[in-house]
Amino acid sequence: MLVDSIEIKVKKNDAIKHIFRKTPLISKIDQFNRKVENIHLEYVEYKVLKFEIVSKKKNKNNFRCDDLKHKIIVMVNTYNGHSKSVDFVPVTVKRYIAKSCIKKSNIKEEYIIENVKNDIINHFNDKVINSSIDKKILKNIKLLEISSIYKPYWIGNYNGKEVFVDA
Repeated sequence: MLVDSIEIKVKKNDAIKHIFRKTPLISKIDQFNRKVENIHLEYVEYKVLKFEIVSKKKNKNNFRCDDLKHKIIVMVNTYNGHSKSVDFVPVTVKRYIAKSCIKKSNIKEEYIIENVKNDIINHFNDKVINSSIDKKILKNIKLLEISSIYKPYWIGNYNGKEVFVDA
């Protein structure tokens, strides 16, 4: 499958060392120096959502207000649901990846879009409530573009649990 993916920067041996350094000393002693097993490379899908937010300043004369347009880029991890706003989309390369190496998404695309919109509205409302100087009214949220990129992770098995390390 041809996809956009982020470049791999961490080698397998470095990932093993990183996991071993992060393991607490008590766990190493208690579990008889178990090592990370079955380390392999998998890709997690990230949805990149680009929104346009239209707002206007709240003042006494609403007829003379100009609309303010803001563009926001949000990246959402489809495996665990974490999202964050970014200034720009990471640099990607086209790569062929086997479907067996792609981590299955746990969240549907429609659910992601609605949750991100609700988060934007809540953040905007909190900002308006906390700011007494610059009051703004949210007029519209429009989804401009949605795309997928894949981020590589080294995944190992340590004592029956999956351990993720950025690749």
